[in-house]
Amino acid sequence: MRQIGTLPRTLDPKAFADYLLSLGMKTRVDDRPEGWDVWIFDEDHTQQARDELQAYVQNPDDPRYRSASPSAEAIRRNQKELEKKFRRNFRDSSDLWGKPSFRQRPASTILLFACIAIFIGQNIPAGQFEHIPTGDDLEERLLISNYALGPDGTVTSNGLQKIEAGELWRLITPALMHVNLIHIVFNMSWLTYLGTMIELRRGTLRFLLLVLASAAISNLGQYVWGVRTHDVAPFMGFSGVAYAIFGYVWMKGVHQPEHRLGVTQSSVNIMIVWLFVCMTGYLGNVANAAHVVGLLVGIFFGIMGL
Repeated sequence: MRQIGTLPRTLDPKAFADYLLSLGMKTRVDDRPEGWDVWIFDEDHTQQARDELQAYVQNPDDPRYRSASPSAEAIRRNQKELEKKFRRNFRDSSDLWGKPSFRQRPASTILLFACIAIFIGQNIPAGQFEHIPTGDDLEERLLISNYALGPDGTVTSNGLQKIEAGELWRLITPALMHVNLIHIVFNMSWLTYLGTMIELRRGTLRFLLLVLASAAISNLGQYVWGVRTHDVAPFMGFSGVAYAIFGYVWMKGVHQPEHRLGVTQSSVNIMIVWLFVCMTGYLGNVANAAHVVGLLVGIFFGIMGL
Protein backbone atom coordinates (compact mmCIF):
# COMPACT_ATOMS: atom_id res chain seq x y z
CA MET A 1 0.00 0.00 0.00
CA ARG A 2 1.30 3.45 -0.91
CA GLN A 3 0.04 7.00 -0.43
CA ILE A 4 -0.49 8.76 -3.75
CA GLY A 5 -1.36 12.22 -2.45
CA THR A 6 -3.84 14.36 -0.51
CA LEU A 7 -7.16 15.72 -1.73
CA PRO A 8 -8.27 19.17 -0.58
CA ARG A 9 -11.19 19.11 1.85
CA THR A 10 -13.29 20.94 -0.71
CA LEU A 11 -13.37 17.87 -2.97
CA ASP A 12 -15.41 14.67 -2.60
CA PRO A 13 -13.04 11.76 -1.80
CA LYS A 14 -15.75 9.12 -2.41
CA ALA A 15 -16.27 10.22 -6.02
CA PHE A 16 -12.55 9.86 -6.67
CA ALA A 17 -12.32 6.53 -4.83
CA ASP A 18 -15.29 5.21 -6.84
CA TYR A 19 -13.64 6.29 -10.06
CA LEU A 20 -10.37 4.52 -9.22
CA LEU A 21 -12.25 1.38 -8.16
CA SER A 22 -14.06 1.35 -11.52
CA LEU A 23 -10.60 1.31 -13.11
CA GLY A 24 -9.58 -1.67 -10.99
CA MET A 25 -7.64 0.28 -8.35
CA LYS A 26 -8.65 -0.26 -4.74
CA THR A 27 -8.01 2.68 -2.40
CA ARG A 28 -8.21 3.76 1.20
CA VAL A 29 -9.03 7.35 2.19
CA ASP A 30 -7.94 8.74 5.57
CA ASP A 31 -9.45 11.89 7.04
CA ARG A 32 -6.73 14.37 8.03
CA PRO A 33 -6.97 18.01 9.18
CA GLU A 34 -5.24 19.19 6.03
CA GLY A 35 -7.37 17.07 3.67
CA TRP A 36 -8.00 13.48 2.54
CA ASP A 37 -4.96 11.19 2.33
CA VAL A 38 -5.45 8.72 -0.53
CA TRP A 39 -3.71 5.33 -0.44
CA ILE A 40 -3.50 2.78 -3.26
CA PHE A 41 -3.42 -0.93 -2.34
CA ASP A 42 -1.54 -2.24 -5.38
CA GLU A 43 1.77 -0.43 -5.70
CA ASP A 44 1.94 -1.33 -9.40
CA HIS A 45 -0.85 1.24 -9.91
CA THR A 46 0.94 4.03 -8.04
CA GLN A 47 1.93 6.23 -10.97
CA GLN A 48 -1.38 5.84 -12.80
CA ALA A 49 -3.30 6.65 -9.60
CA ARG A 50 -1.19 9.78 -9.02
CA ASP A 51 -1.92 10.95 -12.55
CA GLU A 52 -5.63 10.38 -11.99
CA LEU A 53 -5.47 12.27 -8.69
CA GLN A 54 -3.90 15.25 -10.40
CA ALA A 55 -6.55 15.17 -13.14
CA TYR A 56 -9.33 15.01 -10.52
CA VAL A 57 -7.95 18.00 -8.60
CA GLN A 58 -7.75 20.02 -11.81
CA ASN A 59 -11.25 19.14 -13.03
CA PRO A 60 -13.40 17.56 -10.28
CA ASP A 61 -16.64 18.29 -12.18
CA ASP A 62 -15.78 16.00 -15.08
CA PRO A 63 -18.85 13.72 -15.59
CA ARG A 64 -16.70 10.59 -15.60
CA TYR A 65 -16.23 10.82 -11.83
CA ARG A 66 -19.95 10.83 -11.04
CA SER A 67 -20.76 8.18 -13.64
CA ALA A 68 -18.29 5.78 -12.02
CA SER A 69 -20.38 5.41 -8.89
CA PRO A 70 -22.72 2.61 -10.15
CA SER A 71 -19.77 0.53 -11.38
CA ALA A 72 -17.96 0.96 -8.08
CA GLU A 73 -21.03 -0.10 -6.10
CA ALA A 74 -21.39 -3.23 -8.26
CA ILE A 75 -17.74 -4.10 -7.61
CA ARG A 76 -18.21 -3.62 -3.86
CA ARG A 77 -21.31 -5.84 -3.85
CA ASN A 78 -19.38 -8.57 -5.64
CA GLN A 79 -16.53 -8.29 -3.13
CA LYS A 80 -18.99 -8.58 -0.26
CA GLU A 81 -20.47 -11.73 -1.78
CA LEU A 82 -17.00 -13.23 -2.09
CA GLU A 83 -16.25 -12.35 1.52
CA LYS A 84 -19.52 -13.94 2.68
CA LYS A 85 -18.70 -17.11 0.77
CA PHE A 86 -15.22 -17.12 2.22
CA ARG A 87 -16.50 -16.69 5.81
CA ARG A 88 -18.92 -19.60 5.33
CA ASN A 89 -16.17 -21.91 4.10
CA PHE A 90 -13.13 -20.76 6.03
CA ARG A 91 -11.81 -22.67 8.99
CA ASP A 92 -8.42 -22.68 10.60
CA SER A 93 -6.42 -24.91 8.27
CA SER A 94 -3.41 -25.06 10.58
CA ASP A 95 -5.06 -27.59 12.92
CA LEU A 96 -5.19 -30.99 11.23
CA TRP A 97 -7.35 -32.67 13.87
CA GLY A 98 -9.73 -29.81 14.49
CA LYS A 99 -11.93 -28.00 12.04
CA PRO A 100 -12.51 -27.93 9.10
CA SER A 101 -14.33 -31.24 8.88
CA PHE A 102 -13.68 -34.10 6.49
CA ARG A 103 -16.67 -33.07 4.39
CA GLN A 104 -15.06 -29.70 3.74
CA ARG A 105 -11.67 -31.11 2.72
CA PRO A 106 -12.13 -34.74 1.65
CA ALA A 107 -9.38 -34.79 -0.98
CA SER A 108 -6.58 -33.38 1.17
CA THR A 109 -7.56 -35.66 4.06
CA ILE A 110 -7.67 -38.80 1.88
CA LEU A 111 -4.34 -37.90 0.30
CA LEU A 112 -2.78 -37.43 3.71
CA PHE A 113 -3.90 -40.82 5.03
CA ALA A 114 -3.09 -42.53 1.72
CA CYS A 115 0.50 -41.30 1.96
CA ILE A 116 0.74 -42.41 5.60
CA ALA A 117 -0.74 -45.86 4.85
CA ILE A 118 1.59 -46.41 1.90
CA PHE A 119 4.58 -45.26 3.95
CA ILE A 120 3.71 -47.82 6.62
CA GLY A 121 3.41 -50.49 3.92
CA GLN A 122 6.80 -49.51 2.49
CA ASN A 123 8.41 -50.20 5.85
CA ILE A 124 6.87 -53.64 6.36
CA PRO A 125 9.24 -56.39 5.18
CA ALA A 126 8.19 -57.96 1.87
CA GLY A 127 6.20 -61.16 2.25
CA GLN A 128 5.11 -60.31 5.79
CA PHE A 129 1.44 -60.65 4.88
CA GLU A 130 0.09 -63.08 2.31
CA HIS A 131 -1.55 -61.52 -0.77
CA ILE A 132 -0.79 -57.98 0.48
CA PRO A 133 2.07 -56.12 -1.23
CA THR A 134 4.48 -54.65 1.32
CA GLY A 135 7.96 -53.16 1.30
CA ASP A 136 9.87 -53.58 -1.95
CA ASP A 137 6.96 -55.35 -3.62
CA LEU A 138 4.68 -52.35 -2.95
CA GLU A 139 7.21 -49.92 -4.39
CA GLU A 140 7.64 -52.18 -7.40
CA ARG A 141 3.91 -51.82 -8.14
CA LEU A 142 3.72 -48.05 -7.57
CA LEU A 143 6.91 -46.61 -9.10
CA ILE A 144 6.64 -45.04 -12.55
CA SER A 145 8.88 -47.79 -13.94
CA ASN A 146 10.50 -51.06 -12.88
CA TYR A 147 14.17 -50.65 -12.05
CA ALA A 148 17.03 -53.13 -11.81
CA LEU A 149 20.57 -52.85 -10.47
CA GLY A 150 23.19 -54.22 -12.84
CA PRO A 151 26.38 -56.03 -11.79
CA ASP A 152 28.39 -52.89 -12.50
CA GLY A 153 26.21 -50.85 -10.13
CA THR A 154 24.27 -49.01 -12.84
CA VAL A 155 20.52 -48.70 -12.62
CA THR A 156 18.34 -49.58 -15.59
CA SER A 157 14.60 -49.41 -16.14
CA ASN A 158 12.12 -51.02 -18.49
CA GLY A 159 10.91 -47.59 -19.62
CA LEU A 160 7.22 -46.82 -19.43
CA GLN A 161 6.12 -50.27 -20.53
CA LYS A 162 3.88 -50.82 -17.52
CA ILE A 163 2.07 -47.53 -18.10
CA GLU A 164 1.70 -48.29 -21.79
CA ALA A 165 0.22 -51.65 -20.79
CA GLY A 166 -2.54 -49.89 -18.85
CA GLU A 167 -1.09 -49.35 -15.36
CA LEU A 168 -1.87 -45.63 -15.53
CA TRP A 169 -1.80 -45.20 -11.75
CA ARG A 170 1.99 -45.29 -11.98
CA LEU A 171 1.87 -41.72 -13.31
CA ILE A 172 0.49 -40.61 -9.94
CA THR A 173 1.54 -43.11 -7.26
CA PRO A 174 5.26 -42.20 -7.04
CA ALA A 175 4.04 -38.98 -5.40
CA LEU A 176 2.35 -41.01 -2.64
CA MET A 177 5.52 -42.81 -1.49
CA HIS A 178 8.30 -41.43 0.69
CA VAL A 179 11.87 -42.32 1.53
CA ASN A 180 11.91 -41.69 5.28
CA LEU A 181 10.04 -40.07 8.17
CA ILE A 182 11.50 -36.59 7.65
CA HIS A 183 10.57 -36.74 3.97
CA ILE A 184 6.92 -37.56 4.60
CA VAL A 185 6.52 -35.14 7.53
CA PHE A 186 7.87 -32.24 5.49
CA ASN A 187 5.65 -32.98 2.50
CA MET A 188 2.51 -33.71 4.51
CA SER A 189 2.86 -30.44 6.40
CA TRP A 190 2.59 -28.54 3.09
CA LEU A 191 -0.32 -30.74 1.99
CA THR A 192 -2.12 -30.11 5.28
CA TYR A 193 -1.64 -26.35 5.19
CA LEU A 194 -1.75 -25.33 1.54
CA GLY A 195 -3.82 -28.25 0.26
CA THR A 196 -6.56 -27.58 2.80
CA MET A 197 -6.45 -23.89 1.97
CA ILE A 198 -6.96 -24.54 -1.74
CA GLU A 199 -9.70 -27.10 -1.22
CA LEU A 200 -11.66 -24.84 1.12
CA ARG A 201 -11.45 -21.75 -1.05
CA ARG A 202 -11.37 -23.15 -4.58
CA GLY A 203 -13.23 -26.44 -4.17
CA THR A 204 -12.38 -30.13 -4.12
CA LEU A 205 -12.56 -30.67 -7.88
CA ARG A 206 -10.13 -27.85 -8.65
CA PHE A 207 -7.77 -29.08 -5.97
CA LEU A 208 -7.90 -32.66 -7.26
CA LEU A 209 -7.28 -31.51 -10.82
CA LEU A 210 -4.22 -29.57 -9.67
CA VAL A 211 -2.88 -32.53 -7.66
CA LEU A 212 -3.42 -35.14 -10.39
CA ALA A 213 -2.05 -32.94 -13.17
CA SER A 214 1.01 -31.84 -11.20
CA ALA A 215 1.74 -35.38 -9.98
CA ALA A 216 1.60 -36.89 -13.47
CA ILE A 217 3.50 -34.08 -15.19
CA SER A 218 6.20 -33.75 -12.50
CA ASN A 219 6.72 -37.54 -12.36
CA LEU A 220 7.05 -37.72 -16.14
CA GLY A 221 9.36 -34.72 -16.07
CA GLN A 222 11.61 -36.38 -13.52
CA TYR A 223 11.68 -39.66 -15.44
CA VAL A 224 12.47 -38.00 -18.78
CA TRP A 225 15.17 -35.86 -17.14
CA GLY A 226 16.78 -38.98 -15.69
CA VAL A 227 16.76 -40.72 -19.07
CA ARG A 228 18.13 -37.67 -20.92
CA THR A 229 20.93 -37.12 -18.38
CA HIS A 230 21.73 -40.85 -18.09
CA ASP A 231 20.92 -40.69 -14.38
CA VAL A 232 18.13 -43.26 -14.21
CA ALA A 233 17.06 -43.98 -10.64
CA PRO A 234 13.84 -44.69 -8.72
CA PHE A 235 12.21 -41.58 -7.30
CA MET A 236 9.27 -40.94 -5.02
CA GLY A 237 7.70 -38.24 -2.89
CA PHE A 238 4.97 -35.62 -2.78
CA SER A 239 7.47 -32.78 -3.25
CA GLY A 240 6.59 -32.14 -6.88
CA VAL A 241 2.93 -31.72 -5.96
CA ALA A 242 3.88 -29.69 -2.88
CA TYR A 243 5.75 -27.24 -5.11
CA ALA A 244 2.75 -27.15 -7.45
CA ILE A 245 0.28 -26.23 -4.72
CA PHE A 246 2.79 -23.71 -3.36
CA GLY A 247 3.17 -22.13 -6.81
CA TYR A 248 -0.60 -22.07 -7.26
CA VAL A 249 -1.26 -20.34 -3.93
CA TRP A 250 1.64 -17.94 -4.53
CA MET A 251 0.28 -16.83 -7.91
CA LYS A 252 -3.29 -16.57 -6.63
CA GLY A 253 -2.12 -14.23 -3.90
CA VAL A 254 -0.38 -12.05 -6.48
CA HIS A 255 -2.97 -12.03 -9.26
CA GLN A 256 -6.32 -12.83 -7.58
CA PRO A 257 -6.11 -11.82 -3.91
CA GLU A 258 -9.92 -11.75 -3.68
CA HIS A 259 -9.80 -15.55 -3.41
CA ARG A 260 -7.96 -15.18 -0.09
CA LEU A 261 -5.12 -17.45 -1.14
CA GLY A 262 -1.54 -16.44 -0.58
CA VAL A 263 1.75 -17.14 1.15
CA THR A 264 4.07 -14.84 3.04
CA GLN A 265 7.24 -13.55 1.44
CA SER A 266 9.27 -15.54 3.97
CA SER A 267 7.55 -18.75 2.80
CA VAL A 268 8.35 -17.86 -0.81
CA ASN A 269 11.99 -17.29 0.13
CA ILE A 270 12.20 -20.60 2.01
CA MET A 271 10.69 -22.64 -0.82
CA ILE A 272 12.86 -21.04 -3.52
CA VAL A 273 16.05 -21.35 -1.45
CA TRP A 274 15.19 -24.98 -0.63
CA LEU A 275 14.66 -25.63 -4.36
CA PHE A 276 18.23 -24.54 -5.10
CA VAL A 277 19.73 -26.19 -2.00
CA CYS A 278 18.35 -29.54 -3.21
CA MET A 279 20.08 -28.97 -6.55
CA THR A 280 23.50 -28.79 -4.93
CA GLY A 281 23.55 -32.53 -4.30
CA TYR A 282 24.39 -32.21 -0.61
CA LEU A 283 21.06 -33.74 0.34
CA GLY A 284 21.56 -36.86 -1.73
CA ASN A 285 19.48 -38.11 -4.64
CA VAL A 286 16.67 -35.54 -4.85
CA ALA A 287 14.02 -35.41 -7.58
CA ASN A 288 14.93 -31.86 -8.59
CA ALA A 289 13.25 -32.03 -11.98
CA ALA A 290 9.96 -32.98 -10.28
CA HIS A 291 10.30 -29.95 -7.99
CA VAL A 292 10.88 -27.55 -10.88
CA VAL A 293 8.19 -29.03 -13.12
CA GLY A 294 5.69 -29.10 -10.24
CA LEU A 295 6.39 -25.45 -9.43
CA LEU A 296 5.89 -24.46 -13.06
CA VAL A 297 2.61 -26.39 -13.25
CA GLY A 298 1.30 -24.66 -10.11
CA ILE A 299 2.36 -21.23 -11.38
CA PHE A 300 0.66 -21.90 -14.72
CA PHE A 301 -2.60 -23.03 -13.10
CA GLY A 302 -2.54 -20.05 -10.73
CA ILE A 303 -1.96 -17.49 -13.46
CA MET A 304 -4.50 -19.06 -15.84
CA GLY A 305 -7.27 -18.66 -13.23
CA LEU A 306 -8.10 -22.28 -12.40
